[in-house]
Amino acid sequence: MITLDIIMTFARQLMNFIEDVTNFFKNLLTDAHAFLNRFLSDDVILIFGILTAAFLATLIFRAVINKR
Repeated sequence: MITLDIIMTFARQLMNFIEDVTNFFKNLLTDAHAFLNRFLSDDVILIFGILTAAFLATLIFRAVINKR
């Protein structure tokens, strides 16, 4: 019974931690979007996001290929 309580407490704490991290990143992205939206339209922000994702994917791909 004690072991079950320990496992349940750990599971609850882990879920709370994951929820806190999720909320942190949601708020961070929301604030960044609100700030950028003052200067740029949504289309431009989307294009920059796609370009940034493509650039990061290229860097990761090159790092993986160069390790071989």
